[in-house]
Amino acid sequence: HVKIRNVSQQREEYSPMYLFMVSHPTSGATSFAEDLIDNSLAACVHALPAGTSIYCWDGEKKRESETLLLVKTAVDIDVFSQRALEMHPYDCPEIIALEVTGGLSGYLEWVHNMTRGTS
Repeated sequence: HVKIRNVSQQREEYSPMYLFMVSHPTSGATSFAEDLIDNSLAACVHALPAGTSIYCWDGEKKRESETLLLVKTAVDIDVFSQRALEMHPYDCPEIIALEVTGGLSGYLEWVHNMTRGTS
């Protein structure tokens, strides 16, 4: 029988999140992901193949090749964001956190254990 944990019942102990962010340039995605792992800011970082982002910034249309990073973590979002801002070339990088409300108990425990030193 697979255990599924409802995280909302244990918010004090667990706060797993998926963080979505883009890495620019794409060549820096791997070193950025490794830094997050090395500093216990992420249990896992999944880098999706480079895609093209089209957006307006400072009144100018931009077209950039970027890698989407899916970061599995249980650290405080402010701690994560501070490190991301130190490493990211953008002044205002995309960092979007989605709270995980449930999932496979063993996996959520692993995410928590891999990042507990910074949460």
